[in-house]
Amino acid sequence: MSILVEGYFKKEKILIELEGLDLQNEEKIEIIKMADELAELRLLDSVLEKLEERDKELFLEQMHGGSTEIVAEFLRERIKNIEGLLLERARSLEDEIVEDIRSLRSQK
Repeated sequence: MSILVEGYFKKEKILIELEGLDLQNEEKIEIIKMADELAELRLLDSVLEKLEERDKELFLEQMHGGSTEIVAEFLRERIKNIEGLLLERARSLEDEIVEDIRSLRSQK
C-alpha cells in the first residue's frame, strides 16, 4: 500500500457496510484489498494530473524509493493544498464504495 493510501484513504465506513453483508472474512479482506488498490490508483492519478511533466518522473521515483516525509514535502512544494485534494478524493471514493455496497444489499 502506498503512502498516499495510508495517509488519506480511511475505510471505516466501508468496514461498517461490509459487516452488514453475509460474506466470509476472506471475501471481506479481498474487497478491502481491492478498495486499497483502487484508492492508490485514484490518488496517484489525482497527483499526476496536477504535477508538471518534469515533476512526474521525480515524484514516481520518490514514491518507490523515498521516505514518506520526502514525498510529502515534494508534493507540498509543487501542488497547492495537496492534503485537501487527496482527502477530498479519498472521501469521495470511500462514499462511492459504500454506495456500491449498499446497492448490493438492496438487490438481495
